[in-house]
Amino acid sequence: MAELKCEYPEGCRLDLWAKVIKAKYIEKQVKVMEVFECIPLYPRDEWGDGCYVNMIDDFKVKVVRAEEILNFNRVKILIEFDVTLFVILEDGSYQVYNMPGNIYEQTIELDEFDPPLSVEEFRNEIDDSDIILCNWTFDYEIKGACEDPCGPCYPLMEGADCPINRGTCVYLVVYVDIIDKLGKMHDIIVYGELDPEVDC
Repeated sequence: MAELKCEYPEGCRLDLWAKVIKAKYIEKQVKVMEVFECIPLYPRDEWGDGCYVNMIDDFKVKVVRAEEILNFNRVKILIEFDVTLFVILEDGSYQVYNMPGNIYEQTIELDEFDPPLSVEEFRNEIDDSDIILCNWTFDYEIKGACEDPCGPCYPLMEGADCPINRGTCVYLVVYVDIIDKLGKMHDIIVYGELDPEVDC
């Protein structure tokens, strides 16, 4: 095997500006949404009464924003997301139901990171935070009709029954894995040699 040779001296030195990760926070399947939702009846036809939801087949999540605030010796994360449900009605047809503008907030203390950070380390060694959201999952339960006075979706206002549209009462929970990386930008210099046996 040929010896490695630095053909161009200037090419042996690589100057990088990169973020060095100092600590991580990893939490699996965080409950970011828990709600009772009344899905209105879907029109059956021009004269029909409408269809209730029989089951939720799938869901999609669109993250509108995910940001971190570094202050007061802690990290506050804020996630705004939209949920789209793909539902199957009583007659077997598919429909789409949108739930926009959901917000989840969480405060992470310094001792919850790996490795735990001291106040001094947080102030001197951390200037950036990246949040990663992955593995979205959901669970649900059909709770009957929204207009059922004994159901969880039936609203009360000052102790009096409040009129409500007819529909399907759904208990929905959404989970996601949250990874938060704390780091600091550093100037990194890497020295190496060109491999003469590699053409590209």
